[in-house]
Amino acid sequence: MSLDLFNQVAVLVIFSINAVMLTVLVMLKVVHRHRRLDHDRRRTAYLGVLSRHLSMDDYNEPITETMAEDPAFLDALLDMRNALTGDDASTLGRIVNHHGIIQRQMRYLDSSWLLGRRLQAAVALAELGDEMSAETLMRHLDDPEPEIRIQCGRGLGRIRWTPAIDQIVSRFGTEIPWVSTRFSDTLVGYGAKATWPLLAYIRINHPYETQGVTLALRTLAQINDDQAVGPLLEILEESSDVEVRIATVYALGELGSPEALAALDALLDDDEWALRAKSASALGGLGDPAAISRLLHSMRDSNWWVRRSAAAAIAGLPGGIEALYTALDDEDPFAADAAAEALVDAGELVSARRRAEQEDALAEPLLAHMRSGWS
Repeated sequence: MSLDLFNQVAVLVIFSINAVMLTVLVMLKVVHRHRRLDHDRRRTAYLGVLSRHLSMDDYNEPITETMAEDPAFLDALLDMRNALTGDDASTLGRIVNHHGIIQRQMRYLDSSWLLGRRLQAAVALAELGDEMSAETLMRHLDDPEPEIRIQCGRGLGRIRWTPAIDQIVSRFGTEIPWVSTRFSDTLVGYGAKATWPLLAYIRINHPYETQGVTLALRTLAQINDDQAVGPLLEILEESSDVEVRIATVYALGELGSPEALAALDALLDDDEWALRAKSASALGGLGDPAAISRLLHSMRDSNWWVRRSAAAAIAGLPGGIEALYTALDDEDPFAADAAAEALVDAGELVSARRRAEQEDALAEPLLAHMRSGWS
């Protein structure tokens, strides 16, 4: 066979293979679209059945075993559940229990080899599950599939299953970031019930690891339970890990307790600029104007982010805007620049221009400083 003929045959074979692959791809897309449309049609029909069960006391159309097994029925059930409250939600719960839907999803989660079916079961249990499903959800906090772990944590949080708190917290340091962050969201939903397990985790682990401890601290900040203030001050004093100390300062600022004022004030002189900056921001979160004088001093810090953080904190305190106007005349030009930036961020530039049009002398310092910066 000549080389030209061989090349022609090779091209023909490649072309034929590509044509077959394209045909198969088109057919698969058509089949998928048909299945999707059929799924949506069934889901719409099931929504109608569920609506009639909810709205008509004497409605007796049965929900058959075949219907209850259909993934489209489960989608309809979840859509309905997310739209209902009060008595209607309770009635829907009775329908779920009567037809054994929770038990069926527990079996799928435990035994199905199809990832899509297992994930759908995890989502269903997260939305519909009750105490009966808690042990199954607990087991699958270690599931190989990250999204299933997330949904199981979410389901345990929705039913407020308190034995799960320690199990979820203990995974903060070992989970991948996406899962551990979602676990944190779940614990926030528990509120103050999660405070002491989180504090225990932090106290035990802060000398040895950073990732899980800092996430636990950020979770405490979101829970916003005053019981955490005293233990957090102790951890701030004990820890030598800069990231842990920064996260602790952040949590104290979010809690906003005056108990933290002295500790945060002392950190404005710390060797770590990031800790000085976070402490300045946290002092602003306490809302105590007594911090203004120390924050004005921090506006002369050698680090620009500390200066900016201190000025922004002052702007949020009672009397802070007036203090920043005074700081525009500071002999340290960097402090004056920080004050001007904070005033602009607080909307004072617009106010100053408006007052200048009315020939108000109070507007001049900020406008003069901005003009000097532009020149």
